[in-house]
Amino acid sequence: MHLLVTGASGRVGTCVVGGLRARGHRVRAFDRRPPAEGGGEFLQGDLGDFDRVRRAVDGVDAVIHLGGNAGERPWPEIANNNYIGCYHVFEAAREAGIRRVVFASRAGLLWLYPDSVQRRVEMMPRPLGLYDNSKLFGEMLGSMYASRFDMECVCVRIGNFSVDRDQPGHPHQLSHGDCVRLFEQAVTHPVAGFEIVFGVSASDWPLYDLDHGRRAIGYEPRDISHVPEAERTFRGDEGPAEPLSDQPPRRVLITGAAGQVGRVVARGLRGRYEVRGMDRVAMPELSDTVVAPLGDFEACLRATREVDAVVHLGGTPSGGSPWEEVWSSNFVGTWHMMEAARINRVPRVAYASRAGILSPYPRDLQRTVDLFPKPETYYTISKVFGEGLGHTWAWRHGTRFVGVRIGNFSLERDQPGHPHQLGHEDAVRVFEAAITHTGSTYEIVFGVSDSDWPLYDVDHGRRAIGYEPAQRSIVPEAERN
Repeated sequence: MHLLVTGASGRVGTCVVGGLRARGHRVRAFDRRPPAEGGGEFLQGDLGDFDRVRRAVDGVDAVIHLGGNAGERPWPEIANNNYIGCYHVFEAAREAGIRRVVFASRAGLLWLYPDSVQRRVEMMPRPLGLYDNSKLFGEMLGSMYASRFDMECVCVRIGNFSVDRDQPGHPHQLSHGDCVRLFEQAVTHPVAGFEIVFGVSASDWPLYDLDHGRRAIGYEPRDISHVPEAERTFRGDEGPAEPLSDQPPRRVLITGAAGQVGRVVARGLRGRYEVRGMDRVAMPELSDTVVAPLGDFEACLRATREVDAVVHLGGTPSGGSPWEEVWSSNFVGTWHMMEAARINRVPRVAYASRAGILSPYPRDLQRTVDLFPKPETYYTISKVFGEGLGHTWAWRHGTRFVGVRIGNFSLERDQPGHPHQLGHEDAVRVFEAAITHTGSTYEIVFGVSDSDWPLYDVDHGRRAIGYEPAQRSIVPEAERN
């Protein structure tokens, strides 16, 4: 096969390029710097340059995307290399008619699970930084491109890889030989749509479900780590940050306050709280406002000063919006708001996510917050990104974060007629519960009203934040499809 490998001069990239060439594949290497060992096809370029990436994919059969920052970096750098660059790779492959993209993800997305629990690919990721969240972003892009554009994507959640260690000594580690075998299988094995596999070697401590990789792409690791029972732990002393405050809020910032949900929530809260609104258009119903886009970081800093909670509803609300619009409003804008809240030590953030993250699941399956997201648009991917930022902020900074996965909401419909819908009264109730609860620092709940068709697990919201919907839809059995 003729393969493109991005990040070809990095640690994993050097191993993969050399190994695949030794196995008879024609490899085009792509990186910002030339490989240490010359020879072979090489194209120099930056992942942030779409035209260069588009040139790199021309004429290849498949792409192995290893490029980007390999660890936590400041937002401007990681935004270009790991977010925009990743989008460029998938979009360039789509334009060029390339069906298979293999994306280097991260096994550390599941680091916070107890070391007595075997990691499985369907577990909800728990990102701890912008780097982790960029790997979740790449997985979501792969899922979307597979479902919408009939592409094939294999996400390889790589464990620990070292150029100085050929053999694994821990179940989190990937040997050199298994690294080459794994990526060759990921790029050549028949795959229907989207798959996630663990990029680790075998171990007598079965911390990772390697059987899934065997079934999904035929990956059979040959190297194995042996870990005595007494040493089967890797937990450090690091724990979550203490909550910034348990006090109920007095002053609340509502972003997107001129929008449909924003207007209803602002009206409902302003009798009990001092409400500040932020939007790019005027908000005549509010006396305290900041008129500016979320792309204006200084405006976000002004808006979050001396507030006790943020209800972040702002951003592009449409699933059909193009990448450029969603990137600036929903990715960069959400980063700006979360970072401004951190700088100003705002203790509580309620984030408007989207119930449609789970829309591809069958209608006879109740949606729970533990189901792995299946976004179908850049918009819904941005909501997974926001939830991931919230987890990082809760763990690292002590922010109480609640992601409210809103269903369908309309100013013209006060009462719900379907389990996916959120009534006006319940919209106020769910966001008020999100900024006043005293439970855990990170929660995801469904922002829908109650229904006699229990399509969503509303009980979780009752337990997690005390959200008790007051409105209820009645749906005849014959109409539940």
